[in-house]
Amino acid sequence: MAMNSAEPDATSAPAGKSKSMRTRKRRQRRRRQIAYLVICGLSVVIFGFALSTLIRPAAAQDSPDDPDQPPDQPSDTPPDTPPDDDDVDLNGPWRKGYAGHGTTHEQLGQPHYAPVEYSAYTPTSNYTEEPGPPTSAMNSVYNFTHFLYDKIIYRNQPIPDGYIIIKNGDTLALGPKVEQNDWRDLLRHYWLLFIIVFVLLLLIIIVPFIAVCYCCFCCCRRCRQGCPPCTTKQDAQRRFCCGICLLLLIIGLIFGIIIALVTNRMLDDGFAETTDTMQRGGQDTCTFLKDVSDHMYHLMVYNYEEFETHVTDQLNQAHKHILLDLADTSESNSLAELERILDNMPEALQLMREVEKLETDLRFYGAQLRDGVRGIKRDINFAVANLCQLQACQKFLITSNIEYIDTSECLHFDKMPNTSSYVKGMEDIVNGNYHLIPQAALARMQKINGKVMEHMTNIIPPITQNLGKGRATFRDTATELRNKVDAVISDIHLKTVRSSKSFDDIYERFGPDRSVMSLIACMLILLILFILVVALLCGCFGRRRTGYGDDCCSKATGASCLLFAILLIFCVFSFLTLIGLFYFIVGFVAYQGACAPLRDQENNAFFRQLDSTINLNDYAPAVGDDDRPPMRMSGTIKACHANQTIFNVLRDHHVYDIRELARVKVLTEPDDDSDSSKFFDEDLSNTVLLTDAERKDLNTVKETNLSAYHSAMYLMNLCNQFTPMNLNALAEQMYKLSNDLEYPTYGWAKVSFWNEGLNTKAFHRNFVPKLNSIVEKMRHNLMKIDELILYENQDFATTIKILTETAIASEKFIKTRGNDYINTIIDNMTESIHENYDKYVDMVINDAEYNVGHCAPLAYIYYRGVDHICHRIVDPINGFWVGILLCALLLLPILFVAHKLMCLYKKIYPFLAAVGAVGVVEGGCPICTGAPYVAPAMLTCSGGQQTICPCPGQPRGGGGGIQAEDEAAFNDTDATDDDEDDSINDIEYRSQNTEEISSDVTSQGGTEIEVEKSSSKHKQD
Repeated sequence: MAMNSAEPDATSAPAGKSKSMRTRKRRQRRRRQIAYLVICGLSVVIFGFALSTLIRPAAAQDSPDDPDQPPDQPSDTPPDTPPDDDDVDLNGPWRKGYAGHGTTHEQLGQPHYAPVEYSAYTPTSNYTEEPGPPTSAMNSVYNFTHFLYDKIIYRNQPIPDGYIIIKNGDTLALGPKVEQNDWRDLLRHYWLLFIIVFVLLLLIIIVPFIAVCYCCFCCCRRCRQGCPPCTTKQDAQRRFCCGICLLLLIIGLIFGIIIALVTNRMLDDGFAETTDTMQRGGQDTCTFLKDVSDHMYHLMVYNYEEFETHVTDQLNQAHKHILLDLADTSESNSLAELERILDNMPEALQLMREVEKLETDLRFYGAQLRDGVRGIKRDINFAVANLCQLQACQKFLITSNIEYIDTSECLHFDKMPNTSSYVKGMEDIVNGNYHLIPQAALARMQKINGKVMEHMTNIIPPITQNLGKGRATFRDTATELRNKVDAVISDIHLKTVRSSKSFDDIYERFGPDRSVMSLIACMLILLILFILVVALLCGCFGRRRTGYGDDCCSKATGASCLLFAILLIFCVFSFLTLIGLFYFIVGFVAYQGACAPLRDQENNAFFRQLDSTINLNDYAPAVGDDDRPPMRMSGTIKACHANQTIFNVLRDHHVYDIRELARVKVLTEPDDDSDSSKFFDEDLSNTVLLTDAERKDLNTVKETNLSAYHSAMYLMNLCNQFTPMNLNALAEQMYKLSNDLEYPTYGWAKVSFWNEGLNTKAFHRNFVPKLNSIVEKMRHNLMKIDELILYENQDFATTIKILTETAIASEKFIKTRGNDYINTIIDNMTESIHENYDKYVDMVINDAEYNVGHCAPLAYIYYRGVDHICHRIVDPINGFWVGILLCALLLLPILFVAHKLMCLYKKIYPFLAAVGAVGVVEGGCPICTGAPYVAPAMLTCSGGQQTICPCPGQPRGGGGGIQAEDEAAFNDTDATDDDEDDSINDIEYRSQNTEEISSDVTSQGGTEIEVEKSSSKHKQD
């Protein structure tokens, strides 16, 4: 019993515990369900709120405000009436997305109105050819004279008065003191010049006295003879040294005579070219004037006529330009596009009919080819499955892709559109005469053009009249400028010509006599030079004097030539020096007058006197009471040398300022305060381009069977790969497989593969080329149809819709903003005309200041005249005195050297002197001591006894010999002087007759000893 009561207690505890756990789980499950429901409810609320927010605006737009409003038109139907004018922004851009006036050419960077194209001036001026420059070999001589005058004999003060005068203010000439030979002021002014002149005059006076003394006291014959046999070596050395000195002096003389001859020739040419230089300067000046005049006439007449023609054409075509701009900005060009499409519809219909026929052929031949290749696939599968179980056949079936031979998209034309429906749509459009719709719209557009043209006639005549007045104004200005430039340049040329005639009096006064005297001086120097050269040659290469019949070219001849040269030098030295002194003085004066001022123009007072002036008051009207300062030639030429133009020179000197052309007003300036809209005040608010009926007709055109047309619907199904593989290549594989199979085991398979290869080639040959040709023709026709009836690569329906909507928007633009736009274009045109005129004037001014009349040729003409004076007259004068005085001064050392050489050449070297010198032992040399000479005994071996002859000499051909002493003497003589070999050999045993020799021997005391020597006749047996 107790046990029974305890059991329920024991089991009740676990039961109560499990119940509480279940209760807790149910409570948790209920909480989770509630949370889930709350979350779902919140999600539904949020989604509903978002959906209501999105749906409400669309519903508001879709629901009509007025219950009586008719239902909406289809979305693709254009509205019957344009939107209200209130929706148009009258102050916004003319065309959305376009800057400026909204035209297409402005967006491409092209100007709204084309600029004027002016023809360029092509100069045809050819200046005279400058004669060849003088030889540059004399530049060093000229530089020496310039250095002498500019650095050594230079004074800051100008040359004294009276030596150079200025005639007519611009021409140099020798002054009266030159004519009177009054050089005192000049020598007093230049002290170094005085020293040079004094030295030269002293030489001119002294040298003749020296010549008289030289001749009167027989200095020419008083030569110390000495002892020739004893001084042979010393004499040879003296002859060598004196000969070298004379040779150097002769070379200097040659240089001097070359300088004199060349500069004398250049001086003659300079005087002779005076007339030619002036003629060339005149021709070049005329050429320069013509070039300036032609250039200015081209700028102010021809270019203005081009400007006038351009503006006139612009005005005459203004109405067309305005209409085109209006059509471009308002996009009414869509009417022209619409007209193009509808006008091209008959041509497109013909092409579409061809496409229809081509499509039929394509489908037929494609089906034939598709069925044929399917039969080939069936037969090949049968042959592989039943006739050939070889691995090669199985491999061929897999690798050849023959299972897919009929799956190419190019053979399936199911997706290709029905061309017949397009043809029907085109026929409806053509038969409906819809092409008249855009033509009528364009005709209405042309009415606006007529109104613009009518209003343009009011402004064209005044502008044309102003242009005509401007043409006359610029023509008169060109004539005025040409006259001023001609006058100024002509005056410059006259000043240049007169300046270039400077020192013409030198030629007039000394020309004929100068040339003759200069030529005589040169000939005398050449004569002296020739004699000295002959004397030197004879002295160097001729035999020495022996007293036994000397040759004509011996040293004796050289001595005679030297004596003659000495006498001639004494005779002509003063004459040559006097000529050189004359040229030196005249050249110095001319240089100071012509060349030196040009090298220092700013600081040289003499040049300021010479500088030609031009009275500018003669060419420009007086401004007030003040006269214009004269224009200096130096400033003009300096400006020209800087490559300025003649108009820069005229402006700098206040003769004429080309920039005053900017003040010339040809066109009437537009009035900024005027209302431009009053110009074109036609009412365009009633303009209608497309009527309601025409809009409905265009909508009908859009909804025809042609609406979906686009070539892309065809092209995506037109291709040329009708089979995955090339049929010819497949046939070759079949042939190869057939050849590889053995016969007769696989004979039926062999025949089957071969036949299928033949069928494959036949299908390719009969169908593939035709299909390719059809596809290409269809592509070509379809592309042509697109060009004819589509707009911006849209389908036909979209094309008509876009063009219709654009035409309606264009009509709205013309109604609301047409007047303002037309007046804006007209204002822009007038501004363009004024801008082109300003550009024309700027072009004329810039060309005149930088391109017209570069006065470098004028400076060239001026400097050519200066070059003629200085470089072709003055420099040759100075070069001539350099050559003459160089020769004259070299004659002085030549006198001394020639006298020394003459004495050396006159020495006598007799053969007995050499023999006697050996025989005398105790008494010494008989010639030196004056003792009587005793000839030694001469032994002759003859009679056939030469072999036993006691003479130690060598046997001779004649049976004789010479003594040992004589042989030693001869050998000693040969060693002493090689020049005596010929004399001794000639003397050896050649004397057959007794000769008496007389020689004058001058002793140290100055006495003359006459020695008579006789020799006996020697015979050789």
